[in-house]
Amino acid sequence: MKGLIALIGICAAIGIAAPAYADPDNGPGGDDAGFLAALQHADIGYRNPAQAIGSAKAVCTCLNSGESGLELVHDVQTHNPAFNMDAAAEFAVLSSKYYCPQHLSKN
Repeated sequence: MKGLIALIGICAAIGIAAPAYADPDNGPGGDDAGFLAALQHADIGYRNPAQAIGSAKAVCTCLNSGESGLELVHDVQTHNPAFNMDAAAEFAVLSSKYYCPQHLSKN
């Protein structure tokens, strides 16, 4: 996870400028409203809040499976072609922060 932490430190919050909107439904296993607000603050847009939340939880699944930070950011970017590397990294960081924060503190 050192790779993810290093990548986080390097990547600025230069997201995809698009309108973000949602009617969040907080469920178990994370702070959906906080996550969606953080995406909006980072200028990372999405069309469907449920899909954005599902993608964030998928980030955690990848991390739980041992995927490296660089692999994870590449996967996020591959599945979201409008994302540049910075936006993909920011999405991964926000996903970790709101759904699996234990990965942010790993060495």
